[in-house]
Amino acid sequence: MQALITGANGLIGANLTRELLAQGAKVRAMVRATSDLSALAGLDVELAMGDVRNPPEALVPLCADCELVFHTAAQFTYAGKTGAELEATAVTGTRHLLEAAARAGVQRVVVTSSSVVFGSLPAPEVVDETSKPDAGFVEPPYVLSKIRQDQLASTLAKQLGLDIVIVCPTLSVGPHATVLGPSNGLIVAYLNDPARMTYPGGSNIVSVRDVARGHWLAATRGSAYQSYILGSENLTWRQLHAEIADLCGVPAPKVEINHTTAYLAATYEELRAKLAGRPALTTRLQAQMIGRYYWYSHAKAKALGFAPMPARTALAEACAWLAASPHISREMRATMTLHADAHAARRALAVPLS
Repeated sequence: MQALITGANGLIGANLTRELLAQGAKVRAMVRATSDLSALAGLDVELAMGDVRNPPEALVPLCADCELVFHTAAQFTYAGKTGAELEATAVTGTRHLLEAAARAGVQRVVVTSSSVVFGSLPAPEVVDETSKPDAGFVEPPYVLSKIRQDQLASTLAKQLGLDIVIVCPTLSVGPHATVLGPSNGLIVAYLNDPARMTYPGGSNIVSVRDVARGHWLAATRGSAYQSYILGSENLTWRQLHAEIADLCGVPAPKVEINHTTAYLAATYEELRAKLAGRPALTTRLQAQMIGRYYWYSHAKAKALGFAPMPARTALAEACAWLAASPHISREMRATMTLHADAHAARRALAVPLS
């Protein structure tokens, strides 16, 4: 079986590449000419240069001879991008790719979306694939771009007679990240916070390796035109930060800040990041989401055989990988004492000691 993966060098794409290779598939890894390919180093893949923002006719040759196409290419960010820039990839890029896949005779396209398209709640309650975003809450541009992507994908695929499945990962953490995105970034942000702050609300956490497995299950067992949430455990932010602290051997959360304080702290962090010439670890758009619960059920995906690891195991893998990566400074690494669970994860992932 031949499969095309767009955004193959991204966090989900790189882990999906490994999953497909383990399943015996031949992988055509679509990346941009300027992409950092370190996450794909040593893998037996066919590299293909391309950009989903290019016209469909430029993408048809990349889809040729592929039974499956996995569309993971995305701009997952809460900083530095306008709504129009995000939609260029999420909406226009998806349109181009689906049109190209239909012309090339692809059997199925798996579109990577996000659990945030089903909304969040101000109370600690769980939502599923039948839920709709809270009309009273103003969603950040990234979330709006994913909602519009899903709407476009479902409508256009039916018009084209193209079989698609949509997968919606929750907050995905783990190895093989060339860029420190918001998911792994929340771990680094806590480690870099001398005040050890936490905040109200919560999120569902999942291993990116399980997300990759979920893509394969959706491709081979999922029903056409259906969406599947790929998540694991629902945690409060205090629980999540406490797990990070325990796994990395740093102090547990000391104080819970409110929305206003979080917004001011994010404003300060954005300024520091701009002066330092680096991405902000937290942003005002993320602070806007504080106090809400991004808690989801993966019961529908479970019916496909999706069986994710516990949140602590996922976080242990992420902490072990980050501790040996350039995303954590040498000075920060010196303050950390990895828990036995993180060391076990390091050995399982074959992460070298630093």
